Order: sequence, then structure tokens, then C-alpha cells
Amino acid sequence: MTKLSVIGGIVTIVVLLIPTLVLGVINGEFVGSDLFSLGVIPYSLAVVFAFASMIYGMLGTSAAVETEEKQLLEKRSDTHALNVEEDVRFTAGRSFDNYRKYAPYVLSILGALIVAGVLSAFLRHWGARLEAPAGVNPVNGAIVSAVMAALSLFFGAFFVGQSRQPAFRWLRAFGAWLLAGFGLMFVSAFVAAFSSGGSMLDAVVAKVAVWVFGLLGVEFVISFIIEFYRPRTVRELRPIFESRLLSLFTEPGGVMRNVALALDYQFGFKVSGTWLYSFMERSFFPVVLFWAAILWGFTMIHEVGPSQVGIKERLGKVVSTELLEPGIYWTLPYPFGQVKRFSCTEVKQVIIGESEDDHADEEEEVPDDGHGHAKPESKKKGHEPMPVVLWTAAHGSDANNFIVAVNPDGPRKQADGEKTAESDTASIAFIRMMIPIEYRIRPDGVMDYAYRNADPVATLIRIGQQAATEYLASVSIMDIMSTGRAEAQQKLLARVQKLADEHHLGIEITKVMILDSHPPVEKVAPAFQDVIGAMEEKESTILKAESYAARTVPETEAAALRIISDAKSYSFRTTTVAKAESGRFSTQLKTYNLMPRMFRLKAYLDFLENDCKDIRKFIVAAGLDNEVYELNFETKERLDLIDVDAGALSGN
Repeated sequence: MTKLSVIGGIVTIVVLLIPTLVLGVINGEFVGSDLFSLGVIPYSLAVVFAFASMIYGMLGTSAAVETEEKQLLEKRSDTHALNVEEDVRFTAGRSFDNYRKYAPYVLSILGALIVAGVLSAFLRHWGARLEAPAGVNPVNGAIVSAVMAALSLFFGAFFVGQSRQPAFRWLRAFGAWLLAGFGLMFVSAFVAAFSSGGSMLDAVVAKVAVWVFGLLGVEFVISFIIEFYRPRTVRELRPIFESRLLSLFTEPGGVMRNVALALDYQFGFKVSGTWLYSFMERSFFPVVLFWAAILWGFTMIHEVGPSQVGIKERLGKVVSTELLEPGIYWTLPYPFGQVKRFSCTEVKQVIIGESEDDHADEEEEVPDDGHGHAKPESKKKGHEPMPVVLWTAAHGSDANNFIVAVNPDGPRKQADGEKTAESDTASIAFIRMMIPIEYRIRPDGVMDYAYRNADPVATLIRIGQQAATEYLASVSIMDIMSTGRAEAQQKLLARVQKLADEHHLGIEITKVMILDSHPPVEKVAPAFQDVIGAMEEKESTILKAESYAARTVPETEAAALRIISDAKSYSFRTTTVAKAESGRFSTQLKTYNLMPRMFRLKAYLDFLENDCKDIRKFIVAAGLDNEVYELNFETKERLDLIDVDAGALSGN
């Protein structure tokens, strides 16, 4: 067994482990497969168990030689029993017994540590990289994986077959992990050959393989713990580091026989001798095959639901171009026949400008809050306040940058009216946005959607990016972020629909929205915020000036009109009074010339009436001391010239 272990270990290291490390881990671009690189785990464990089997063989050989020497010494005529010196000299047997007793525990813990360490290293590496690897040529991965699978199968089957002999029992774990490597490489070759160079299927299967190896690593720990409580038998043939799960598929005999042996080993009595096991051994697989056949037969039945149409295929070819209406249809069982179903009423959505890792919800309707930022509707009852979204802080999903024009109408003008030089100002700017495109399959375009393009959704994303890039390069960043958004959405819808028709996608674009439009957050947004603040301040100053002008100009015009009116009124009043005074003077002069005494009397009486109305007056008659005049003011309040004797007053 020592030679077989050495040969197997060297072959595993040189032929399997080192190529896996070089082609799958160190130079991963050649194969480009995460699944292939996971082959480090089974091949590393196979090397460890080969090394353990080599030590087992060396110690076993030494113990066998020692036993022969003891038998020869016992047969000597002069020696009836071994003396102390001779007994101390024979230690190989005790070393072999101690190795068989304690080495399985060490190997179990070592196997768990290897699985945990390698898986953690792979998971850290996969989590740190930006994207999954894509092989330069998937044929490389398929060929290398197939060669590795063939070598693993050959050596694994050979060593598992050799382990049937009790002396080579420890080779079974070595062969089992080689067969595990065969299964991994076989799946890797299959994925590389039939995934058309895509890495999505490889990544999914690699995650499944990680869980499987993690389960096998946990089995090492569980076996280590259970070994302290498991009932012992006189002769223990199965070391605890052997995987019971792998033995179900790698040990000689059927799966049910291996299950029975595992149960016998764990419970300490012969479970395989019970009637239940006998029944299961006879009927389990026929029943499983029967139900598998029934389930496979159900793949012949296909339902085309309401608002759906179907296309029937047989052996990968379309049976008829006539679309299937809603109903039940029969085909050959999968994969020989199938019915592809499509909904012509369901509105789907793709998002242009979103990062590659943010397409998990691309079929979900995203409402618009009216300000260019989308927020999913809250599932909680009640009305919650909308959060304030600032473009200077990261928010939402990561969007891509688009190029837009700064001023597509021509060079800007300075304050003095001169145009700025082209080298003094940038003609482009960057804007970050997401553009959801809603579409549905046209009834007359189902065949185009299903067969004219390998991936119509990916094609729609590409033409959406093309249409957005072409259109945004011709519009102003301020227009697209403000009043020009509605017009941009309509023009983008027309452009995308035109490109979709040219590529025969068979879809109808129902809606195009522009969401989350703002400058790039990292460096541009703070500076752009300052520019917007300056523009708002400018607009505020202009509005204040216009308000002051609107208030001051009417007031000034009213004051000027009032001054002009007062001047005209004063001029009219002064001129009129002067003319009246001049006319009155002329009249008084004529009156005075005609009747001087009467004029003087009238002036004298007016003076007494008007200027001396508040002064007490005494009338003294000259030369008439004994005569008293009584003036009756009851009927006439004022004295008129016609009531006075003018001759008496004048002395004539």
C-alpha cells in the first residue's frame, strides 16, 4: 500500500492539483470557470489522505516485520520468553496501533480545516472582484475539465477497487475524493460546453458546489464528535475521516447497501437484516423509477393561460407558426417537445443606465415622485412623509453617466456681449440618470420576439442605451433636468420604438421615463450645486430688480403727473385771478369815474362789513346831539345804498 499511496499522491499533485491551481486559480483567464477552480478542495484532500495512507502502509509494514521477528525469537531453543531489552526494541507495533487510534481524529480535523480554509479564501476572492470571470474560449475549459475528469475517474476507481482488500482499506478515502473531483470536473466540462461562453450558469453551479463541499466539511466535524459516543464493535474497519456521504456513491456495491452499512456502523447492530430494509432494497428503486416516469409523463401536458399565446416545438423546431390560443395542449415529453408561452398584455420593464448588479427588480413598476427620483411605494398602511433626496448625496441604485451638451444652441456670451472662445468652456457635461422602458409583446411580433433575437431583453437594453446616448448628446443639461424632460421622454420613446422595429424585436414601447437625473455625485454634484445656487441668486436678484422697477416707475410717473397737474392748476388759477383782478379794476375805475362818492361809500361800507366785522362800532351823528336814530335790524340784516338818503349823507 505504501507504493500505491506514494504513486497516487505524486500523480494527484503533479497531474491534478497543480494544473487546477495554475489554470483555475493563478491563471484563471485560461479556463474562466469558478467551478473548475473548486477542484482544489477534493484534490488537496486526496493528497492528504494519500500521505496518511503512505504512513499507514509504512507503519503497517514495520509492524508486520516486527511480528515476524518476534515469532522467530520465540522459536529459538535457548529463549522461552522475551526479555525486557528485546521488548523495548520492538516498538513498531505500538506505533502502528497508536497511529490507527489517533490519526483518524487528526485527519478529520485537518480535513475540516482544509475545506473551511479553501472555501473562505474562494468566497473572499469572489466577493472582492467586480464581475464574474468569462473564459476567453469556453472550449478551453471544456477540454481541460474533461481531461481532468477522465484522469480522476481512472485513478479514483482504481484506488477504490484496491480498497476492497482489508490491507488497503485506508486507500478508500483517497479514491473517494478523487471520484468527487471527477464529478466536479465532469459538471465543469458540461457547463463549459453548453453554456455558450456565459458565466452565469457556471457561477450558479459553483455556488451549489460550495454548499456541497461545505456540507462535506461539516461531516468531518460531526463524525469527529459522534465517534466519542458511537457504540464500538470488536473489529473497526471504517476510519472516521471517511465521508459517509461520498461512500454512498463511491464504494463498491449499490447505494442501498452502502446506506445499510452506514447505519450498521452508526447504530452498532445489523440494520440491513431487518424486514424494512429488505422491503426498501427490493422496492425503493422500482418505485422511484415509476414515479419518475409519471412525473416525466406530466411534461407532455402544457397549459396556455389566459392572455397568453403559445408556440409548439418538437425536437427544437417550431411545429407551426400559428400561435396557440389559451387552452391545454399535448407534446412529446421534455426535452423532445415543449410549448413556449408569451403574454401579450403583460407590461414589462427594463432600466437603462442602471449598473449591471442592479437588475434584480427590473420587472417591477417604479413610480415617479414628480421630481426625477423614484421611490417604491411603501407596503405599510398610512401616509408616511416623503424623504428629502439630495443629488449631492448617494441615494438609490447606482446609475451610469451619460454625455449631454452644455449649450447646444451655440457659444455662450460674456457680460460685455462677446462670445467665449471654444477652448474656454467645455461643450459637454455628464449627467447621471436611470431610464425605465416599459414594453409589451405585440401579438403579431411573438415569433420575432421568440426567435429573431437570442436575448431580446438584452437587445432592448442595448438599443435603449444607444438611443439615450444619441439623444442626450444633443440636448442641454438644464433642459433635461427641468422643463425639457417630458419632451425628451416622448422623443426617446419614438427613437427606441424605431430601433426595436429595425431589430425585429416584436415589442411595443408603451412608456419611457427619465428618473433620478442629476450630475455625478462624487465630484461634479457639489460644484454643480454651487452653480445652481449662483443661478438662483441671479434670478432672485433679477426678480427683485424687476419688482423694484415695477413699484418705483409708476410711483415716479404719478408724482410727475401730480406736479404737472399742480403747475397747470396754479398757472390757470393765477392767470384767471389776474385777469379777474384786472377786469374788476377796470370796472371799479369806470364806476369811480361815474360816481366817485358812491364808490367811496361802497368801499367804506365793505371795509366796515368785512374788515371790521369783529370790532364793536359806535355811530356818532355830527351836529345832531338831540336826535336819536333807531335802526331796526330785525327785517333787514344789512344796510343797502337804496335805503339811505344819499343827499342827507352828502350834506346836499
